[in-house]
Amino acid sequence: MRSFFALSVAGLLWILAASQAAFGGDAILLDFSSAHCAPCQAMKPTLAQLASKGVAIRHVDVVTEPHLAARYGIRKTPTYVVLSGGQEVARLIGQQSMPALQAALASSPSGPRIPTRAMDPSFQNIAAPATRLAPLAGGTSATVAPVSATSEAMPTVSLAQAIEIARAATVRLRVHDGHGYGAGTGTVIDTNGDQALVLTCGHLFRENKGQGKIEVDVYVGGQTHTVVGELLDYDADTHDVALVAIRPGFQMQPVPMIHPQERVRAGQTAFSFGCDRGADPSRRDTRITGVDKYDQHLGVSNLEIAGAPIDGRSGGGLFDEAGRLIGVCNAADYEGDVGIYAGPGSVQWQLDKTGLSTIYKRAQPPQTRLASLQQEVPSVGATSKVGSTGVNAAIGAARSTPSEMLFADVDSTNGHEVIVIVRDRKNPSGPAQVMTLNQPSADLMQMIQQHAK
Repeated sequence: MRSFFALSVAGLLWILAASQAAFGGDAILLDFSSAHCAPCQAMKPTLAQLASKGVAIRHVDVVTEPHLAARYGIRKTPTYVVLSGGQEVARLIGQQSMPALQAALASSPSGPRIPTRAMDPSFQNIAAPATRLAPLAGGTSATVAPVSATSEAMPTVSLAQAIEIARAATVRLRVHDGHGYGAGTGTVIDTNGDQALVLTCGHLFRENKGQGKIEVDVYVGGQTHTVVGELLDYDADTHDVALVAIRPGFQMQPVPMIHPQERVRAGQTAFSFGCDRGADPSRRDTRITGVDKYDQHLGVSNLEIAGAPIDGRSGGGLFDEAGRLIGVCNAADYEGDVGIYAGPGSVQWQLDKTGLSTIYKRAQPPQTRLASLQQEVPSVGATSKVGSTGVNAAIGAARSTPSEMLFADVDSTNGHEVIVIVRDRKNPSGPAQVMTLNQPSADLMQMIQQHAK
């Protein structure tokens, strides 16, 4: 993955202090320019004058810091971006007057935006930020920062079930470009008979322009099954999403989508699946740290999460606690140790573009298994209702065997079901088996109660 250059903590604190001293606010001016840009050089006296008045200016050379330029969607120099209150409030493109810059710096985060002209056709494209394919054709992965987000034990039956559905729907893609191939990740979001639709990121196909061979590894019964993928459509830049069709030869269960009227919130927990350096899919638990923080001038839907993803997780799914897909992995900031995902709006944009809007429009409002457990399911060996605390207690009650076995609902006379999760307690983050018993026998219920005591 390409990491982003970012303001150092010390530099950022200095900038904020200088800006607040001068204006009583937190306005920062980002100057995107280059040494070979004549208008940029002509602006130097004006910027120097602003700096002498206490304006906080961060000069960014788009040649030496292309990833920071890409992060802000810079396509022409000079471009001046004003940040205030942690968000972009103004963007000016081209040579500017002193009054124009001062007006932009005085913009309020809650006030109207200054037009950005971001879609000016004269822009020269700068490569968009992207995670990298994991090099598998004789190459070696670059050294990357360790990932801070790790997988933890599954706390509830509903979450465990959601995780297993997401795991089973996660696939590995091998994209060929004529010189070799690399690995990315995808998620099955819809099926039709023996066909399945895989959602992944668009930049996986930037190098081969969507013309190379695509191999897709699906996982069933502990075995890897490889099929050929067909690229339906992709956007490698603004939204960075893509759709690939496969015929796995068996029925797969797609993951549900988030309801179009729902909004992801900063601070909520989530989990992701991805193929680290081309390995089999693995889960990482995380939380949302930002919503629509990037490319604000383009109105692009994106999510920021704690923990920077590594090579091979490109295109992997991000899921909420109900197991609904809310994002697609496409970028990483190692200095800030965060990951950046295409958000629900970008996914919906791609489905709209390909005439597949019904996939997300049929999504139901949140109805998590946890809520139903809290209202309906007794804890093991008891008749009272159980919440997440009771479920955790049930997990701890089954440690007398090599695998943990979690049972929810032991009453076979009231129409409830029994959900069994079997996993290796020595490897709680490893694969788990989820089984649902719709009509458990009295003998089975008695055996469960005896072993749970």
